[in-house]
Formats: sequence, structure tokens, C-alpha cells
Amino acid sequence: MIIIKDLDFEMEQIKTTPFFNLKLPTVVNEGKENERIDMKIDGYGMPFETCIQKIASFKLAKLDETLTAVEYIDAYIAEVNKLYSCVSYVYKAPKTDKEEEAEEAALQEAEE
Repeated sequence: MIIIKDLDFEMEQIKTTPFFNLKLPTVVNEGKENERIDMKIDGYGMPFETCIQKIASFKLAKLDETLTAVEYIDAYIAEVNKLYSCVSYVYKAPKTDKEEEAEEAALQEAEE
């Protein structure tokens, strides 16, 4: 099971499926002596992309600003891209024999 954690969220993969349970921080007993922040389930069985979208919306909801629709969309897209850059990696599939041959041929042509 994969768990992706950050200060603002926790995504727990459901067995070997491509779905995650999403936890977001929630204030418990707000204004009381025993106030604390706990990670609470915000969604069950969500695809990775949906989790990223919900996290971005959660982070933007913390802003105390008035935004135009365009400003909000720009901020939302920037937040989504930032999240993807934090949790993504580049996967390169192994090259086929034909791809390797074509690459070698292109290198030989460049040398000539």
C-alpha cells in the first residue's frame, strides 16, 4: 500500500487499485482548550487526479482574498501544477530495438 504524505494532505492507496482515500487537516474543538488539528477523511476511493484537484481547492480556500474568475483559475492551475511537480516522476519505458537502431543511425548521420 502506498501512502503519499505532505503537511496539507495524506493520500492512502486502496490495496493495489489506482484509487486513494484522501485525508485533509481539520481543526477539532476549535476555540477550546484542547483544540488540535487532525487528518480526517475527505474522500474515499478517488482517482489520483481527483485527489490533486481537491487538495488544490482546499489550499485555495485558505486564501483570504477576493479574486476574479480568471485570477482564481490561474491560481488553481498553478497549485495543481505545483502539486504534480511535487509528487510526479518521469517514467521512460525501455526502448525497443527499432528505436535504439534509429537513434544510433541518427547519431552516425550527425557525426558525418
